[in-house]
Amino acid sequence: MMNRISGAVHSTRRAFLKGTAGLALATGPIGALSGCSSSENDVVVLGWSSYVAPEIAAFMKTAGLNMRGVPAETDQDMFTKLKAGGAGSYDIVFANCGWSPTYYKAGLIEAFDVKEVPGWDRLWPIFREDTTFPYVVEPNRLMLFPNMWDSFGLIWNKEQLPLTEPYSWKALWDPRVPAGKVIMKGGPEEFLTIAGLSLGIPRDRIFAMVGDELQSAAAALAELKPFQIAPSDSSFEDAIRTGKAWVGQSSNLAASARVNKVAGKETSQSVIPTEGSLGWVDGPQLVKGAKNRANAIKFMEIWNGPEVQSFLYDTYSFPLCSKAETERVLAKGGDGAANLLDRGADDPAMAKKILFQGPPDDPAAWAKAYDQVVGG
Repeated sequence: MMNRISGAVHSTRRAFLKGTAGLALATGPIGALSGCSSSENDVVVLGWSSYVAPEIAAFMKTAGLNMRGVPAETDQDMFTKLKAGGAGSYDIVFANCGWSPTYYKAGLIEAFDVKEVPGWDRLWPIFREDTTFPYVVEPNRLMLFPNMWDSFGLIWNKEQLPLTEPYSWKALWDPRVPAGKVIMKGGPEEFLTIAGLSLGIPRDRIFAMVGDELQSAAAALAELKPFQIAPSDSSFEDAIRTGKAWVGQSSNLAASARVNKVAGKETSQSVIPTEGSLGWVDGPQLVKGAKNRANAIKFMEIWNGPEVQSFLYDTYSFPLCSKAETERVLAKGGDGAANLLDRGADDPAMAKKILFQGPPDDPAAWAKAYDQVVGG
C-alpha cells in the first residue's frame, strides 16, 4: 500500500482488476474469525490495514468496543471477502463510495438512517444529503458513513505550458506538449477515465463505457504515448517542477502548492477541469444482517468523534467529511489548515465536481482496452 500521507493510497486500493490476489494478510483468512471467542462488545471490521491498525483498536477499546480488524488491500478484496463471509463474519466493511451501489445491489450492506449515529450532525450537510453522491439513497439515508474525501486534478508547469480558462483535460493532448512530457499518477482505470472525460463522455456514463466509447478512450490514451507514470507523489511533483513533465493528472489538488513551495515561486497550477475529475469519499458501511449491529453503529459514532477524526487528519492529511473537525483544523491554522485550503476542503461543494471512483461495468472490456493501449 502506498504512503497514506502522500494522498495516493486510494489509487492503490483500487489496483486494476487485482481481484483477490492480496488475501493472505496479517490477521489471517475469514475462517480464522469463526474460532474466536465473542463478547457483547465485539465489532468485526473489514477494512484497509490503516483503518484496522492498533491505534484504531485502542480508540475503540477506550470507548468500550472490542474491535476485531480484518485487513484487506483493495475495494475488490473487501467486496470478495464480504460476499464470501457475509453477515456472519463482519459487521462493518469500509469502501470508497463508488463501490457502495455494487454492495447494495448485491444485498451485502444496509442503507441506514444517519441520525441513528450519535454525532451525525458533525458532518458537512452535503455529504449526507446530496443524492447525486452514489451512496446517498435519500437525504440522511446512506449506504456509507462519509469519512474522508479528495479529488484528482489537472496540473501543469506554467513556465513550459501557459494555459487559460476554461481548463480542460484536453490539455494533456495540447499540440505544444512534446512527446513524453505528459505524466500520470494511478493505474489503467484512472487513465482510461481521464481519456473518457476529455472526450466529453458524461461523468455518469464513464464507468459504463464499452464498445465504441471505450475504444475511443483507449485510442485517445494511446495518442499520449509515451507518457510517464509516476511511482510516487514526490517523483511526480519533481517532474512537474523541473520540466521533465509539462502537464499531468495529479492524485490531489495540493500537488501544485508543494511544487511551488520547493521551487520558491509559482511554477505550477492545479485545478479540477470543466469536465470534472476523479475522486473519492470513503467510509464504513453497515453489513446487512450484522449480528453486532448496535456495536457497528457505535463504531461509526466513535469513528466520527473528535479523537479518531483528529488522529486520521494528523496522520493522513486528507480532507474530512466532518464539518466540526474541518473547522477545528482551519481555526488552528498552520500547515494543517494550509493543506486543507490547498485541496479546496474549506468548500465541500467542490465534491460535486467529482466522478467517484468505482468498478467499471465491464472490467474485462476495460482490461482488454488498456492491453491494446500498452501493446499498440
